[in-house]
Amino acid sequence: MTSKRSVYDEDDYEDFVDEDYYGDYGDFDPGESQVAGKQSAKTPAKVTDKSKPKSGKKAGKAQAQSQTAAPAAAKQKAPQPKLAVPFANNANQVQRFKFDTPSPDDSVHEAQKRATGSAESSQHAHSVPFNARSASPQPQKLAATHAITEDVAKLHLHDHALANEAAETSSKGTSRPASAGNQPQRPIQEYQLERDLQAACDALASAEQAQPKLHLVVLGHVDAGKSTLMGRLLHDLGYVSQKLVHKHEKEAAQAGKASFSWAWLLDERPEERARGVTVDVATTRFQTSQRNVTLLDAPGHRDFVPNMIAGAAQADAALLLVDGSAGGFESGFEGSAGGGGQTREHAQLARSLGVEQLAVVISKLDTCDFSQQRFQDIQATVLPFLKGCGFRPGSIQWLPAVGPTGQNLVKPPTEPQLSWFKGPSVVAAINAFKPSERATSKPFRMPITDVFKGQRGGISVGGKLEGGAVKMGTPVRVMPSNEIGTVRSIEVDGATATLARAGDTADLTLAGVEPSVLNGGAVLCHPEWPVPLATRIIAQLLVLDVTRPILRGQQVTLHAHASQETGHMSHLVSVLDSKTFEVSKNKPRCLLKGQSAMVEVTLSRTMCIETYKDYRALGRIALRDSGRTIAVGTVIQVFDY
Repeated sequence: MTSKRSVYDEDDYEDFVDEDYYGDYGDFDPGESQVAGKQSAKTPAKVTDKSKPKSGKKAGKAQAQSQTAAPAAAKQKAPQPKLAVPFANNANQVQRFKFDTPSPDDSVHEAQKRATGSAESSQHAHSVPFNARSASPQPQKLAATHAITEDVAKLHLHDHALANEAAETSSKGTSRPASAGNQPQRPIQEYQLERDLQAACDALASAEQAQPKLHLVVLGHVDAGKSTLMGRLLHDLGYVSQKLVHKHEKEAAQAGKASFSWAWLLDERPEERARGVTVDVATTRFQTSQRNVTLLDAPGHRDFVPNMIAGAAQADAALLLVDGSAGGFESGFEGSAGGGGQTREHAQLARSLGVEQLAVVISKLDTCDFSQQRFQDIQATVLPFLKGCGFRPGSIQWLPAVGPTGQNLVKPPTEPQLSWFKGPSVVAAINAFKPSERATSKPFRMPITDVFKGQRGGISVGGKLEGGAVKMGTPVRVMPSNEIGTVRSIEVDGATATLARAGDTADLTLAGVEPSVLNGGAVLCHPEWPVPLATRIIAQLLVLDVTRPILRGQQVTLHAHASQETGHMSHLVSVLDSKTFEVSKNKPRCLLKGQSAMVEVTLSRTMCIETYKDYRALGRIALRDSGRTIAVGTVIQVFDY
C-alpha cells in the first residue's frame, strides 16, 4: 500500500508559477507578489566549494546531480515569478505574522482610550516608525501585548477597581476627567465672576430683598384639580379679570366641560382643552406680599411624566395636590394596578430633583362634607411615604383647599365646616417657602427648556439659569454642538432686562448660532468652562417600587434637567447601606426595591450633564423603564466624550 504524498513536488510548483496558469484571470501580474523563488526553507540549498575535488562515488553522484540540476539552474537564472499568496513546499514553511505592525485592534483600542479621556493614553501609543519595529520585533511584540492588556483593563473598568473608586468618590468626591473630545476642562474652582457682572449682580441682590424669587411647581395625580386651583388663585390675586373668567365659563360650557373653566386659564392649548388634561408645563408669574413667584403647572398624566420632570427640575418648592374625594386619593396614591399612582411618583421625582420644601394641599374635601377625619387619614398615610422619599417633616405643610369656590386659597376659609382647620392658606404656605441661593460664583449654565422665535427677530431660548450671569453682548457656548454665539437681548420674568443671573428664568435671543442646534436639553454655558459631554456616568441611586429586579445590561431612559437620553446599566458596582452609605456588597447580581447602589450607566449618545457636587440641578437624575420611574439619584462622576 502506498503512502499518501504529504507535500507537492517541483513539477506541481512549476505548473503553479507558470505564466499560462494565470491567463484566465485577466491582467494579473505574478511579478507583483510578495514571495520570490521556490527554494524550500526546510532544505536550504547546499553551497559547494569548486576548489575542492570530489572523489569516488561521491564525485560521481555529485556529477549526476549537477547534470540533473542544470535545467533547474537555468530556470533559476531567469526572473522568478512572485506569488500573490505565500507558497511553500511544506506546511512548516508558512511565514507567521510577526506582530511588528499595529493591528486593527490596536487602532480601535487607541481610539476608545482617547474617547474615555484617559490621562495615560500617551504612554501606550502604538505609532512607532516601521524601521524601528522591524529592527527589534520581539521587544515591540511584548510592548504591544502589555499596552493592549492595560488598555482593555482601563476600558472595561474591572469591577473591583470600579467599586473602590466609586466608594471613594461617594465619600470624598471626585475630580472630573479631562475632556478629550473638545478641549481640556478647567477646574470650576478657578472661575471668578467678571467684575462688571459681579457689580450688577450685587446691585440687583440688594434691590430684591423685599420680594425674593421663588420657582414653584404644582404636582399631583391627574384630575386632582391642579390647574383649577391655580386658575382660581390667579383670579383671587387679581391677575385674571372677571371678563376673562366669564369668557372661559361660556366657552367651557359650549364644549361640554363647564367644570374645567378655571383650568382653561392655564391650559391654553387646544389639545389640552379637548382632552381635559395638562400636556406641557404651563408657566405664569404672580406676586404675593413676600415672594415673586414663577409658577410651573406640571401635567399629572403618566404619559407626560418627562414634561413634569423638566418642570420640577427648575423648582425651589412644590405644591403637592392630593385628591380628597372618595376613591380619588386611593387611585392617585395606590394606582389602579397597585403599582402606585402619580401622587407617589411625583413626590419621589420632586425630591430626587432637588425639591426639599413641600406643601401638601388636600383638595375636593367639599365632596366629603369637609371631613376632618378624612383629612387626618390622608395625612397619616402620606406622611410616612414622604419621609421615606427624603422630605423632613419640618419642611412639609398640610392644608385643605377647594379650587372652584376659593376656600383657603388667599384668605382663611369661610366655610363653617372648615372651622376645625387652623393652619395656613395656600398663599401663606407659599410665603413660608425659603428661596434658594443663587450660584453666581460658578460658570454660566442654562439648560434650554423652550425654543421660539423672538419678538425682535432671531431665535430665542428659555430656561432657568443654574449658575453664573450673562448680559447683552456676552459670548456663550451652546453644547453639545459646541457653537459660540452672542446674547443679543434678555428678558427676565417677561420684562426686558440688561442682566440675567443664577436663579432667574430668562429668555435669551442669540446671534451667530444655527437654529438647528438649539433644542430642548441643550445647555448654554461659559465659553471657557463648557459643560461636559458625558458618554458614561457613575451614579448613586435609590431603587424605587420596581416590580422586577434591575439587572446589568438593562435598557433605561436617563432624565437630567431638561434632557433625556437612552442608555443601559453597564455595571452594578456595589450595594450601599441605606443609613451610612458605605459599601455593603460588591458586584451585586441585581438591585432590589428600596436598595441604594452605586452603578455605571452608559449612554447611547452624548449628554450634557454635571456632577452633583458641581451643579446640583444638573447632577440629579431619574431612570425610567417601560413608562415607570425605577430609580433616582445623583451623579458622582462624569466620563467626558
